[in-house]
Amino acid sequence: MNVGTLVGFILAITSFVATMLMSFKNIAVVLDPHAFVIVVGSTVAVTLICFPAGRIYELLKVVAKRLLGKNNRDYAALIQEIVMLSEGHRKGIKTFESLIPKIQDPFLKDAANAIFWVKADVSPEEMRDLLETRVMTHLKIYTNEAKIFKTLAKFPPAFGLMGTSIGMIALLQSLGGENAKNEVGPSMSVALVATLYGLVLANFLFLPIAENLIEQTNEDTLARNMVVEGIMLIQANKPTKYVEEKIKSYLLPKDRGETQKAA
Repeated sequence: MNVGTLVGFILAITSFVATMLMSFKNIAVVLDPHAFVIVVGSTVAVTLICFPAGRIYELLKVVAKRLLGKNNRDYAALIQEIVMLSEGHRKGIKTFESLIPKIQDPFLKDAANAIFWVKADVSPEEMRDLLETRVMTHLKIYTNEAKIFKTLAKFPPAFGLMGTSIGMIALLQSLGGENAKNEVGPSMSVALVATLYGLVLANFLFLPIAENLIEQTNEDTLARNMVVEGIMLIQANKPTKYVEEKIKSYLLPKDRGETQKAA
């Protein structure tokens, strides 16, 4: 489980609730069903309008897996597997082939099998182009997932403002009645709850998820580019030490040190 993400969400909710408890005389004022319906209900409605229901369901599964699971790429383990393949390839194609089933990284395992295509009248340039196309495909898909949440983040504040407008209209309609003066304050506080709901949904849920997905996408793309470079060097039968140092060049010096320590 990704403890950092879970702790972040808990801290966000805790700080928000604590602020309300310290600020509001009556915390029940935020439990307004009208605000909940206009913000949450309308957000769900426009989400289904913008995106197919099946797409949303699949996206929720992806978010649950990527946010609650282990989402940091293990570059050290990836480099070790590439080095292992390089050593095996230099010992012979049979040894190399026997090592492929032991690879844990799915993209590396898939790319390792591509080396055999070169033996079937596929040039190294064509193989590199194919692997890089696969990298770009994953990048586009993962980036679109983050864009969906950024799009969804636009709706709750807008519907919150809509709810506040409705509340203010209802308030103004009641100003001519008896005790209207005493009702202005409570009615305005209720009217603003919808805006609060919208801001909370956008800034505590949708935008953090989008930024988290973007960060994971960048890490995943870097790892896939390392795989492509490593496989091409292995195919060219370059020395294993050179292969290792070349793919480590994709990392910052401090990260290279961590991979060496892990090795």
